[in-house]
Parts: sequence; structure tokens; C-alpha cells
Amino acid sequence: MASTDIEFSKQMALRGLAEAPAVAAAVAVASPKENTIQDTVVPITEAQEMANLKQVILGWRELESEVSILNAQIREKRKRQKALEEVILRIMNKHNIGALDLKGSGGRLLLRRQTTKTTLNPKVLEELLTEHLKSKDAATNAMEFIVKNRGSKVRERLLYEKGE
Repeated sequence: MASTDIEFSKQMALRGLAEAPAVAAAVAVASPKENTIQDTVVPITEAQEMANLKQVILGWRELESEVSILNAQIREKRKRQKALEEVILRIMNKHNIGALDLKGSGGRLLLRRQTTKTTLNPKVLEELLTEHLKSKDAATNAMEFIVKNRGSKVRERLLYEKGE
């Protein structure tokens, strides 16, 4: 059992919500009529937790597969949407149209221009530092310092790997 699970169990036992050897598990309950998920706390033992692991993994894999299929469909629809948007933008720019009233829906299409900053990757950062510091060596030293002292973030997630 992980140290966080043990600590959680101790806290639950102190509050009288679970017995000391039991682990409280959060169970997501999806409502079919509403697109909401409720979290409920159900005390279970380690043996029950291990017995349920297979079913939980199977459910997770099934959802992972469904999400993958839906993401592929979303990617395809976004490609089509982007192509249509490019056509509309080209026509609006060509004819200098800032807004179009849509009679069917009562809405409007507006042409918005927004300027954003470019990405700040290591190559661009080094070029800008070289220009500002007027020295390639000083820029390289500054880049090394930035890379060494740059913060990092740990993210954990599950990944399913198909067996051969």
C-alpha cells in the first residue's frame, strides 16, 4: 500500500469514517440522464481492492478504447472545420468583409485578428540572448544556466501497451 493510502486510512480512522485496516476508495458513479459524475466514498479492504482490480482495469481499457475512437473522429471533424474556415477567411479577406449576418441562425460571423507571441524554444531564446548580450559565449552561458535551473513537473498517467 502506498504511503499516501496509509496516511489516508489513518486520517479516515481518526475521523471514525473507516476502520484502520480498510482503505476508503473513491467510486465514480455516472448518472445516465445527466452528464455528471458523483464521487462517493466506500470503505473496502485490501483484499476487496485487489479482487476488483481486474474489473477496474477492464473498464479502464474499454473507456480508453472508446476515447481513442472518439478522439480520431474529433480530429477528422476539426480538419474539415479548419478547411472550411480557411475558405471562409479567404473569401472574407478577399472581399474585405468584417462580419457576416447569418439569416438561418440569427447569428453573425466576425473576422477577428489577434496577434500572439511566438514560442520561446531554446534556439529562439539563444538567438535573442546573443543579440541582446552582444556575445555568443555570454548567450551560451545564460542558456546553460536556464536549462540547468529550469523547473520541472512530474505527471503520472496510465498507458496501455498492446502485447504482441
